[in-house]
Amino acid sequence: MQKKETLAKANRSFRFAGLIVSAIKKLSRSAVSVEGQEMLRENPTLFVVNHFTRFETGLLLHILYKHNDQMAHSLADSNLFKGKFGDYLQSVGAYPLNMPGRNEKMISELMKGSYNWVIFPEGSMIKNKKVMHDGQLQLHLEDKIIPPHTGASVLALKTFLMKEQYKRAIADNNETLINYYQDTYHLFGPADLAPLDLCIVPVNITYYPLRPGKNLLSTAVQLWVKDLSPKLEEELLVEGKLLLKESDISISFGDPIDIRHFTRPYRRLFSYFLPFVSASKKMDWMMKLMRRRLTKKFMCRIYSRLSINMDHIVVTALRFVPTQGIPEKQFKQVIYLACLQIKKKNHRRVHRSMRGSIINLVAEGHDVAYASIMKLATQEHIVLVKNGHLFVDQAHIKMPHPFHRMRLDNTTSVLANEFEVMKWAVKIIKNLVYCSAKKLLSQVSEAVIERDLSIYENERMRSYRKLESKSREVGRPQFIAGDKNKAAILLVHGFAASPGELSQLSVHLNQQGHSVYLVRLAGHGTHASELQNASLQCWIESVQRGYAVLSHSHSKVIMMGFSAGALLVLLQSATELAHLAAIVAINPALVLQQKSSQLSPLLNKWNHLLKGLSVEAGSLPYIKNDAQYEQTNYDKIYIEGLTCLLELQESCRETLNLVNAPLLVIQAENDPVVDPDSAQIIIDNVFSEHKRLEYISCEHHVIVRDEGSIETFELIDQFISTLR
Repeated sequence: MQKKETLAKANRSFRFAGLIVSAIKKLSRSAVSVEGQEMLRENPTLFVVNHFTRFETGLLLHILYKHNDQMAHSLADSNLFKGKFGDYLQSVGAYPLNMPGRNEKMISELMKGSYNWVIFPEGSMIKNKKVMHDGQLQLHLEDKIIPPHTGASVLALKTFLMKEQYKRAIADNNETLINYYQDTYHLFGPADLAPLDLCIVPVNITYYPLRPGKNLLSTAVQLWVKDLSPKLEEELLVEGKLLLKESDISISFGDPIDIRHFTRPYRRLFSYFLPFVSASKKMDWMMKLMRRRLTKKFMCRIYSRLSINMDHIVVTALRFVPTQGIPEKQFKQVIYLACLQIKKKNHRRVHRSMRGSIINLVAEGHDVAYASIMKLATQEHIVLVKNGHLFVDQAHIKMPHPFHRMRLDNTTSVLANEFEVMKWAVKIIKNLVYCSAKKLLSQVSEAVIERDLSIYENERMRSYRKLESKSREVGRPQFIAGDKNKAAILLVHGFAASPGELSQLSVHLNQQGHSVYLVRLAGHGTHASELQNASLQCWIESVQRGYAVLSHSHSKVIMMGFSAGALLVLLQSATELAHLAAIVAINPALVLQQKSSQLSPLLNKWNHLLKGLSVEAGSLPYIKNDAQYEQTNYDKIYIEGLTCLLELQESCRETLNLVNAPLLVIQAENDPVVDPDSAQIIIDNVFSEHKRLEYISCEHHVIVRDEGSIETFELIDQFISTLR
């Protein structure tokens, strides 16, 4: 948005407080992210915000100043305004709820546009995050359930309508009314009024992860202050943990509500049908008619800006688990599909806990975010996992807890309450939990294939170069269906290549009746420059997606890899995979013939140094590659990609002793790319009881197509025939 000079500048106290906030942010392990900055307007603005912690007021005031160079004022608990601390709070823009002339001050500043205001329309901290009741917005407070407060709506409507009345009084030369507005709202003529109309901007603040517990702040206060009140102790355990532990604070600005536009139909209605009613009565009647509708409008927008994370998905799904429980493997499938479907329909950024690594949920891996929330649910005695079956104590979830203990004693329910407002997303999760096991299996396979293709298309579009990018026929991942009663085969291509590299092998295996999935490693099969964005983790996830597709449609999976792909297959098989039947490693690139490749990490650091200095001369971003097959392989190798390959080699060496599945290693005797000793190193270090090493008399590296492929294919067929 464009910057503008404001009537009120940041004072010294506010700037000093900003330095303190910045220092706390640096010392804190919390990360603050802001979304929707484009929603900020030059108009006088009333920011309406959900309320969960005490530090939100100060944090938001400085976030707003950082993004639009305008000071804002806010209201805070009156108990905080005592002595010099109270004076200091007022100097940085916070005012007590019980301040005399509070509403007049707020209306005056919004009419003038001298200050924006931050309001928490819920009226107090909603510690249980329970804002829904019987499908309607209802605030569950400490001792009552009430509809949302309309104070913020009344404030906004009064500001707009009174500003209009003041301008009309000036036009009509109504001195009585002019004097009233000027005395009440400290106006000195039309020049004092902001040229732009008031708008309301809804704001949502979401925290992840919410894991209350002892922290540095709570420990320090307990040492200094004896006999802490239970309420203060709870707030220190919850909010201190959010500030001082690794937490993500997501601030999201929603679509503004233009008050002139919102009130237009009502103003026209009253003007046409009630012309004889006095202006003051019209205002009162319009306020009564509009305030609840306006409140509902912005409250829905506040809650819809929630930053959806893994905690929300899991705790909501737990609420629908039947009494007899559910296999945890099936529950993970539900969570995976829910993440994908919600991301697709949300059209907004979701939290990082719902991104790439979620493939672990359906690829027999370990998802950190899922494990964290399940640990919390277990500690709160809501979840029990026994013999692979997940049971949920629904009575415990619904058990009432004191308002000021809810965040400590039943954090799981607090998170589920927060998500209730996302009715469409809750419905998605509910439907998935009630899905049959068979339907879930097919849905997972289809969803992973779709996701894999989507990632490929995004990468291809990002780096597309006419005449340089690889064609879709050789670059995209591919699933070829076969006999479901036979073992499915996962094929992983080599470094700087594409799935098309293994197309001949895939056709051969499919002709034998096997279903085949051709994996496309991240950064491959598009344009060579994509290797700059590659990482070992992304390569691992590429393999995991392929395994997930096959393991959800077949009882046995054979993993085959060529060159660097062979290392990824070995690395993946070092984990416990229930459906893994065997491994085939072809020319595994554990040791390269070209020893100069070991210098790539140093070159990579050099390139980054020059880039940081904005110096282009002297950098070496890539090296030429004399590819045997230009149709499927890159003609350049970027240094970042080569560094990832070395990282893969090291990781593979470290985990070879964990490989125990039947293994076939095929090695070209005179491989010009890979040191043939790689094969023997692998055979010597794996713990597979059934392992074979076969050499092929060949003088080139790519022995999976054309010359040398016939012997390779025969060895693979023989090996598969020996498997039970």
